[in-house]
Amino acid sequence: MLAAPNEQNRPLFSAKDINDFYLENCPKIFHQDGSPLASAGKLIKSLRGPKYDGKFLHSIVKEKLGDKRLHQTMTNIVIPTFDIKRLQPTIFSSYQVKNDPSTDALLSDICIGTSAAPTYLPAHYFETKDPSGKVREFNLIDGGVAANNPTLVAMSEVSKEITRKNPDFFPTAPMDYGRFLVLSLGTGSAKCEEKYDADEAAKWGVLGWLTSENSTPLVDVFTEASGDMIDLHISTVFQALHCEENYIRIQDDTLTGTLSSVDIATKENLENLVKVGEKLLKKPVSRVDLGTGIFTPVDKMTNEEALIKMAKLLSREKHLRDSRSPVGKVSTSK
Repeated sequence: MLAAPNEQNRPLFSAKDINDFYLENCPKIFHQDGSPLASAGKLIKSLRGPKYDGKFLHSIVKEKLGDKRLHQTMTNIVIPTFDIKRLQPTIFSSYQVKNDPSTDALLSDICIGTSAAPTYLPAHYFETKDPSGKVREFNLIDGGVAANNPTLVAMSEVSKEITRKNPDFFPTAPMDYGRFLVLSLGTGSAKCEEKYDADEAAKWGVLGWLTSENSTPLVDVFTEASGDMIDLHISTVFQALHCEENYIRIQDDTLTGTLSSVDIATKENLENLVKVGEKLLKKPVSRVDLGTGIFTPVDKMTNEEALIKMAKLLSREKHLRDSRSPVGKVSTSK
């Protein structure tokens, strides 16, 4: 929604509005049942279908985004989803939509599709038509199934555009990561908390993998594995090319209890998550240890200071490109 325009062609939300949006709407999206039999009710419901019907989420997304489509975003975006009918990732990209008009879907449909986490929210179906009238179907679930950390997807899209000699990019080699500045924001994990035991998991059947420990182990395993493998890969590449400062990953992998849950949207838990984010800014820049997979401090610079430094680099690069561009000012998103 940060990239979607309002009627004045300004972003629907600014970054500072994010906390308020989540604090207000998460309890309505992930409705919490406080009754004594709530746990048993959730278990029964999870066996019959998703834990949440998604009705409020769908309504608020459609209300905010209206009839805006992918090609109308204010900056270039890349959103991964997964099509369960074709069993393959579907990427909605500002670059790709120019070559494949069938992906010019409503932003509301894309957002609903990429948020449809298995067992939590229902899969989302919609159709689009290309200029010739040909219908394309989408049967989408959460993009985290394929790319829980979408950083590599974004880098791949930029690399493809460089290969295609997109005039928005100055000539450079697609794999010249020394020219990339990458900021990757994690949503937190419980890597430092011991979650599941092999002896116990060895006894699980389908039900166990879906409902044990008041969680969904199968979903946890796949999402954590996807995100960590991508971060390990990118960290290794940037370190090997001696440009590791160009890649900043801000992530808290020490969450415990309800803080590491997907859907516990109580007022207390949401406010505690805000505090986690504020404290994370003051922590030193960390990178994943290639041996343990744990985030380890590597610099005295804090995450906040690193963000300020990156913002200055981006601003300087933009002014440099504006002055050199043969076609006038380029987009701030490049």
